[in-house]
Amino acid sequence: MTQSTLVDSPASTQTARSRRPTRPVLRKADYERAFDVLESCDTAASLPDFKEQMVEALSTHFALTHVSFFAGATFHNVFGDLAPLVEGYTSKMLPEYQERWSRYDIFGTPQAMRQLVSSGLASLSELQARGTLPASAEAYVRHFLHATWGMECAAALRLELPGGHTALIGMFDPRADKLGPAELATLRLLSRQLSAISRSLPVSRPKAALAGLSERQQQVVQLVADGLSNADIAETLSLAEDSVKKYVSRILAATGCQSRMELALLARSR
Repeated sequence: MTQSTLVDSPASTQTARSRRPTRPVLRKADYERAFDVLESCDTAASLPDFKEQMVEALSTHFALTHVSFFAGATFHNVFGDLAPLVEGYTSKMLPEYQERWSRYDIFGTPQAMRQLVSSGLASLSELQARGTLPASAEAYVRHFLHATWGMECAAALRLELPGGHTALIGMFDPRADKLGPAELATLRLLSRQLSAISRSLPVSRPKAALAGLSERQQQVVQLVADGLSNADIAETLSLAEDSVKKYVSRILAATGCQSRMELALLARSR
């Protein structure tokens, strides 16, 4: 056994180093942009609010105007979302995507799924650089993204939602260099932080409104959910029946519920 078998040669060491992916060094401006996005989304009272604020933040702080927000119970269900939030050209792309291309989406490939689960983000440029993609995904990129819509840049951000559900935020742009290494690294950083916000949110605005009621209003809601009449609630809480009527009316207005039955169902679902 020679010494060369025990110690890496300079050439082999250099080759090994060259294979390691280099992480871009984030600048102060990148961290500031990340904080701005988090600040924009941190005030969301419900998941629908979060979706809208997230899409707006990407437009404001990353100049990304063609954005979609898909959600599903599992990773693979995401691509079948029938009512995603779409902005910019993605609203025009949606009908053809749902009819023909959703099953061939490049971000639904095993390569993309591994990257999305491990780092929270996958980009078209990274996936193409890592090797051959399935022919169906290549067709999706070539015919749908490039030829039909002129989208040379594409990336997907994965977020965790309440109940173990998953979201994929698609970002597209005609410029191939729209998302460089620093932007991708910043978005990866945001994936973890945004998931901490999104997975704790009420899934609907009425549930968010319900959570924001006062303690007394919460007591009234619980008694309505238990099937008590206004007179029974008044006796239970030592209130005048007229006061209970006012409480119920204000609660219905705050939650957007149209009836006591709808309010009771909302409270029970919580």
